[in-house]
Amino acid sequence: MKQIKSLRLTIFWLTIIFIIVALFALTIGQSLPVYFKNYKTQSNFYYLIFTGLPFAILLTLFGTLKREHSKYKNWVIGTLTVLSAGFCFYILMFTMFTIGFGAWTNETILYRNKDDKNITINQQVFDVGALGYGGRRTVKLKPLFVIFQTVEYIDITKIDKAKWTYVNEEGDIHFP
Repeated sequence: MKQIKSLRLTIFWLTIIFIIVALFALTIGQSLPVYFKNYKTQSNFYYLIFTGLPFAILLTLFGTLKREHSKYKNWVIGTLTVLSAGFCFYILMFTMFTIGFGAWTNETILYRNKDDKNITINQQVFDVGALGYGGRRTVKLKPLFVIFQTVEYIDITKIDKAKWTYVNEEGDIHFP
């Protein structure tokens, strides 16, 4: 019995952590100048968030339904949780199919830093899949941990050319 209780608590708290990470990624995280290095990793992360969030809301029932509560209170909690999960699913699907997914893609690597070759200045386009490309931007990319990079808008007319090597390499969009 003690093992079942600890399993229920573990599921509940892991679910709460997942919900917090998901809500952070879908709100505050969108305004941070930190992006995934790899589009595939980004796509997998948001796929997990979009599909997992409604189920995570349902899994909170492991910690909210209790024997000590009255049947009425447990039914109210259960009903509100199921309705919340359904509403979340509807909002996420609506968002996915109306806004869609897009990502900044490196069109050209213009410059590499002479001191750290991992720091680059790139010309990027916003790739929106079948809808083509959105805007363009020129940014300085710095690695952050293993799977992230920081992004800083930059005006290449104002950079110190002594610190940068002009490379003009093909980015992630390959031309035959």
